[in-house]
Amino acid sequence: MSSHFLQEASEACFNGCCSSPFTTQSVTKKQEEEDHEFSLITTGASFLTRDVKFTSQESLPSLHTSFYDLITAFPDYLQTSQADHLRTTEYQNLSYSSSHVLLNHTGQQQPLFSYSQSISGSDQSLFTLSRKQVSSGEELLSYATEESRFQTRMRRRITRFMNLEESEYHMILTQDRSSAFKILAELYCFKTCPNLLTVYNYEDEAVEEMIRISEKKGVKPKTAEFSWPSTEIVSEKLKRNIARSKRRRDKRGLFVFPLQSLVTGASYSYSWMSLAHENEWHVLLDTSALSSKDMETLGLSLFRPDFLICSFTEVLGQDDGPGFGCLFVKKSSSQALSEAPEHITNPANLTVVKAEPACENDENALRESSVDHEEDHTDIVEVEEEDDKTNIEFRGLDHADSLGLVLISRRLKSLTLWLVRALTSLKHPGSHQPEMHLVKICGPKTRPKRGPSISFNVFDWQGEKVDSLLVERLAEREKIGLRCAYLQKISRIGKDKKGSDEKQNLSLRVAVVCVRLGFMTNFDDVFRIWGFVSRFLDADFVEKEKWRKKALEKNK
Repeated sequence: MSSHFLQEASEACFNGCCSSPFTTQSVTKKQEEEDHEFSLITTGASFLTRDVKFTSQESLPSLHTSFYDLITAFPDYLQTSQADHLRTTEYQNLSYSSSHVLLNHTGQQQPLFSYSQSISGSDQSLFTLSRKQVSSGEELLSYATEESRFQTRMRRRITRFMNLEESEYHMILTQDRSSAFKILAELYCFKTCPNLLTVYNYEDEAVEEMIRISEKKGVKPKTAEFSWPSTEIVSEKLKRNIARSKRRRDKRGLFVFPLQSLVTGASYSYSWMSLAHENEWHVLLDTSALSSKDMETLGLSLFRPDFLICSFTEVLGQDDGPGFGCLFVKKSSSQALSEAPEHITNPANLTVVKAEPACENDENALRESSVDHEEDHTDIVEVEEEDDKTNIEFRGLDHADSLGLVLISRRLKSLTLWLVRALTSLKHPGSHQPEMHLVKICGPKTRPKRGPSISFNVFDWQGEKVDSLLVERLAEREKIGLRCAYLQKISRIGKDKKGSDEKQNLSLRVAVVCVRLGFMTNFDDVFRIWGFVSRFLDADFVEKEKWRKKALEKNK
C-alpha cells in the first residue's frame, strides 16, 4: 500500500539515513508481527478477527452482512464512498449488471479518459497511435521532442500525474509496456556497463525479453532471490550483487527494480534504489505494480531513477481499446542510451508511437466524444489557464487525482486485507487434524505494508493442489479475472541431515493464482471472488464443471 511508502520516504534523507532493508527475521516472527498488526488496525466484532471458519459456499454470510463486517474491521472504508460514486457515474461499463469483476493484472489499469467521455454506443477511440522505427538513442530522443499541441498536452498531463519534473525527463510513448523494456534493452550501453540485475519474484514477459536481448549482447544477467513463503527479497544476496567488488573495479550496469510485486504484493524498500545509485548502477523503476497516485510519495523526490516505465489504457474496462507504454528517460542519464547500431539485435524492437486525436481537430474530437448520462457531466474539454496555455481534460487521471493518495491507499488496504482473511477462513469440512485450509497464501498475508496483489493456491480435501490454470479457466466462466502466474527464484530454508538450517533453491516454477485489485475495484468485486473460491469446498465441484463443459460443447 502507498501509506507505508510515505512513512518510509518521510524518514529518508540524502545522507542515506533511510530504513534499512538488510535486516532479517524468521518467517515465524514475521507472521506473528503480521497478525499483531492486523489486530491493531481492525476494530469491533469482525469475524475476521475471530477464528471463524466456513466449510461450504452456503455457509458464507450474505453480501450485506459481509460488507458490514468490512466496515466493522475497517471503518475508514466508509470514507472512500467517493470512489463508488465515480464508478457509478463515470464508469457505467463497470456496473454490477455487466457481471464482470474488475481486477488489474497488467499494471495498465489507470485510464486517460472516463467511460462517460467515450462515444455512446461506439467503439471509436478518442485517439489513435502512429508508429515509427528509430535506429539510435539520439534519434529516439529527437523524435520524442517533436510534438503537436495535443501531444504536448498529453505529455505534460502524464508527467504531472507521475509526479515527475517535466524539465528533468524525456517521455517516449511505446506500443505497450513490453515494448518499453525492449527499447531500453536494445539501446542501453551494455558494452561499457555490462551487467543486468533484476528484482522480480515472478515471471514477467517484458523483463524476460530484456534479459534475452542482454544475453545476445554477452551480458550474464543476475536476479534477486526471494524467501518462502513470504516471497520477500533475500537481502544479503541482493546487497552483495549490488555492491560487487570495488577492488576489481567491476563495471556496473542496469538495475531493474519494482517497488512492489505485481503478483504477491510484497513491497520493497526505496533504499535499494539508493544503494544501487551509490554503487554507480543506472536504475530502472518499473511502476506497473504501483497503485494510482503511488507516484506522489515523497520517496521519488529523493530517489530519482534514471529510467522509469509505466503504462496506461484509454478507458477502464475496455480491453479492446488502445493502450500504450511510457518510457521516461532522465535527461542527465540519456548518454546511457548509446548502443551502436551494429549491436542492435532486432531493429523492429525500436518502434515508438505518437498519440493523435481521433479527428484532425483534437479539441472537437474530445468535445464531440463527451456525452451526457444520468448526471450532468461537463462537456468542456479545453480550459483556458492564466498564462494563456491550454490543457486537455483527461478525466481518468483527474479522477485519480480527485480521490487522492490517502483515499486510494485506504480503500485498497481495506479490501486487500479483508479478502486475505476471508480466503484463509475457508476450510474443508470434516475432522482433519490439523484443519485443512482450502487456500494457502503465497506472499505477505495480513501485513498492512503490502501491495494490492494476492497470490494463493487452492487445495482439495485430500491436500492436493488444484491446478492454477484450471482455477483461472473456471473463474473466467464466471467473468472473474483470476490469473495463473509463476513465482521464480525462490529459496527456502530446510533442515539438513544434522538438523541445521539449510537454504534450498527451488528450481521449478511455482504456479499460483493471482488477484490484483485496482483503484476502481469495489466490495462487490472482492465478495464475488470469495464466493467463487469457496465453491472448491465442494469435493465434486471440479468434476461437475468438467462435465458441464463437455455438455455445453456437445450442444454447440
